Amino acid sequence: MLLVAERSGLKLRLARLSASPNALPEQEYRFLVGRFIDSATLARATAIAAQWGVHPHEVMIANGWLGAEDYYRALAEACGTPFKTELTPRDVTPAAGAGPRRSLASGLLKERASSRRFVLAPDRLRPNALREMLARLKPHDFSLASPQSVRGAICRQFAETFARGAVEGLATRHPDRSARERPALWQRLGLTLGTLALLSAVALAPVDTIWLVTLALVVLFVPVIGLRVVAAYWLMRGAVRAQGAVSSRVPDAELPIYTLLVPLYREAHMLPQLVHDLTHLDWPAAKLDIKLILEAVDADTIAAARALNLPGNVEIVVVPELQPRTKPKALNYALPFARGEYLVIYDAEDRPDRDQLRRALAAFRQGLPNLACVQAALNIDNASDNWLTRQFTLEYSALFDGLLPALDRLSQPIPHGGTSNHFRVAALKWLMAWDPFNVTEDADLGMRLVRSGYRCAMIPSTTYEEAPRHLISWLRQRTRWLKGYVQTWLVHMRSPRELWRELGPLGFFGFQTVVGGTILSALVHPWFYVLAGFDLAQGSLLARPEALLGWPFWLLAWFDLVTGYVASMAVGFLSARGRGYRHLMKDVPLMPLYWLLISAAAYRALWQFMTARFEWEKTEHGEAALRARRAP
Repeated sequence: MLLVAERSGLKLRLARLSASPNALPEQEYRFLVGRFIDSATLARATAIAAQWGVHPHEVMIANGWLGAEDYYRALAEACGTPFKTELTPRDVTPAAGAGPRRSLASGLLKERASSRRFVLAPDRLRPNALREMLARLKPHDFSLASPQSVRGAICRQFAETFARGAVEGLATRHPDRSARERPALWQRLGLTLGTLALLSAVALAPVDTIWLVTLALVVLFVPVIGLRVVAAYWLMRGAVRAQGAVSSRVPDAELPIYTLLVPLYREAHMLPQLVHDLTHLDWPAAKLDIKLILEAVDADTIAAARALNLPGNVEIVVVPELQPRTKPKALNYALPFARGEYLVIYDAEDRPDRDQLRRALAAFRQGLPNLACVQAALNIDNASDNWLTRQFTLEYSALFDGLLPALDRLSQPIPHGGTSNHFRVAALKWLMAWDPFNVTEDADLGMRLVRSGYRCAMIPSTTYEEAPRHLISWLRQRTRWLKGYVQTWLVHMRSPRELWRELGPLGFFGFQTVVGGTILSALVHPWFYVLAGFDLAQGSLLARPEALLGWPFWLLAWFDLVTGYVASMAVGFLSARGRGYRHLMKDVPLMPLYWLLISAAAYRALWQFMTARFEWEKTEHGEAALRARRAP
């Protein structure tokens, strides 16, 4: 509490008060019985509180049995202290000039009308401990308020500071790691001159130029294909699955507070199911800190959220209107309000495994101290909607059940998925969190974590999502992802020498394979069909080279072609089979057609990168047929 800093010696007294024996809950909370709760509810809350290692009022508020405003109003009356409901910047101010972080940590504000009166939100104190504390101080110097009211007042008081930090934090502290800055001069010159040279070469000597470019691509794609071969081999052996299963159940009393950040935009219709799923995770409700992050311009979703009977562990954070309007900016804005030691991101349509938080905690506790992030697998629960969703499911299965676990096992950088990535909050804040100017902020953050000496890992848990059913929605989403990969590659390749030093040779080439290879393969893939058609028309498609020097290239090209296609489809097949998706087996041969759609999105992403670098194309959710979404 900031109150500790304001009053000398109070910290020690508060610690002793919290640890001292308390009266029986029936006596201590008697001011609530008959007014807001009955004796049976109090007895039940007391039993659960002993199991969870919290206080009875925290159980009742978190479970929605008792409103936070009702509890703190009744507590204030019982303590003979005024209660404050509406806290505006005109009524309160930070105590002793405290900043936003200190004010949030303390739960204390000072009344503007008086130089001595304070507004206190005693969320972690039992009633008797609060009474004893006030008796030792001057009760008339304090008013009580709910923690939600105080945090809301702090948010309004420092709105500009929070907003500026959400947008400018990383770009100000580490401009070389932010996508806000333009690509480096050498990158701009290299890309411009390289493109002009290639076009000139094609105009002057088209056949020789195509031959040389093809040779270069054949060599570049060897590690990309090699990763898929390794992933397919390990999938066949069953050795690629993420490690870190829960070995023993941690007692509820030993669990820390876990924050769930849930950014939403134009998704009012998703709220009831989302709140139900998140509040039923296998974690004590009093130790869940759920933040629904809403945009100020999204009046419908804000109204829908406020109309719900939200339990006390769900809090609404409204992000003020400022550019860029991106998911990472919203996450940055809400991060200072996170109360947990660990944090996870979920999207509106997400349905995580109930024990996912426990698996993540087990991985953190079993891992090295520099393990800063663990990623759960993502998969699709509306695969049966149409061909597009079936292909999306094959792609996600291959990525999260095959390729990313393989990268984890090879100790290579892991690009995060956009959701179900769990963090140590201290490491996340130290890294200045997300880049609000990168539209694939998850992949970028994964690379920044590794570059700073942290590790990321996969965990054996799944979050089920909804795949876009319509081509236009899919195209917008994939354009944004690939545009973000272009941003990520350019940002981290501003200084190749520094990237080499921080990642090491294997990590450097792993970054090129995963991030650069994703972009390059999507751009190049359709040209294979163009060249194959040209060779077919010339009658030279399967012709062997006449010169001896052509044999190595010919063999390597066929290795890339055959092995690349077979390995990629094998990873999709084996991953889907491992999940029991046998109804998708017939769609595996059609994966190359889906890759052509990815190529179309890649060229659209390049155009957007040049014309609308920070534009965030929203993916619409809630379009899946309800019968198609299967329970995880």
